[in-house]
Amino acid sequence: MSAKTSAALSLVLVMSIWGSAYAVTKSALNEVPPWLFAVLRFGIAASILVSLARVWDRPAPRSKPLPLGALALMGLTGVTVFFTLANVGLLYTTATEAALLQGSVPACTAALAGLFAGERIGLKRGAGIVVAAIGVGLVVLLGQHAGAASNPLLGNLLVLGAVVSWSAYTILGRRLRHAPQLQVTAYSMLIGLLLLLPFAGYDLLVRPPASISPQTWLGAAYLGTASGAFGFVLYIRALRTLDAGQVANFVCFTPVSGAICGAVFLGERLAPGQLAGGLLVLAGVWLSTRDEASVAGAPGPTS
Repeated sequence: MSAKTSAALSLVLVMSIWGSAYAVTKSALNEVPPWLFAVLRFGIAASILVSLARVWDRPAPRSKPLPLGALALMGLTGVTVFFTLANVGLLYTTATEAALLQGSVPACTAALAGLFAGERIGLKRGAGIVVAAIGVGLVVLLGQHAGAASNPLLGNLLVLGAVVSWSAYTILGRRLRHAPQLQVTAYSMLIGLLLLLPFAGYDLLVRPPASISPQTWLGAAYLGTASGAFGFVLYIRALRTLDAGQVANFVCFTPVSGAICGAVFLGERLAPGQLAGGLLVLAGVWLSTRDEASVAGAPGPTS
């Protein structure tokens, strides 16, 4: 098996795992409040990644230390804000709708990079951003109230805010793309985890869980290890074999996996208009990332 084939198969696995994270998180939030659950999963992920970074990704002698300010901003946008908005959003919307909205991250990143980072937005990328935005609008506005979605409009808007936050994290990460990527990921995640601790303390004081079932503990362990730690490692390894534009195209697997898991494990369904919106999001992502090498500057979401 060639290195490129192995990298492609690894990315399919990673995106499928990241897509399943929505259903796992949605189920766990029935027992554990959102900030506390984020700390549980990231406590596991950060401990693994920091250990791996210290062993496998040591900086070269006399290399400059990683900039603490940049890592703090990445931790704030990619962990603290992102998972605050995503987890709270999942209290009000379905895992399936959240997964479809998260699929728009590459298109959103391309738009923000064009507006604030001076990156060129060509005709193909611009068309993809517009198509994805239309799809996002359909998913957000056509959410239906159900047992798993008490306020889909609010939940979808919160998840959309998480998409913007992750796009900001990705753009920040590009500035450190020449630094050891496992270290950047591990230490920015650790900072984001530390910033989450006061909010988790609030959850424990105001709405402590009555009990945590073995299933929820397994869910946190799964998200911390498979999704949070080893998913990042496989993703970074793939970036060393494939160019960033090729890697970005695999993001399309994430909402597909999320929708399948939501339907199979949570019994969720999409309105026809939302399904059309999801297809538009995927088409827009494909257009906006095709042959573009700059859109995948940081590991994908829902880790």
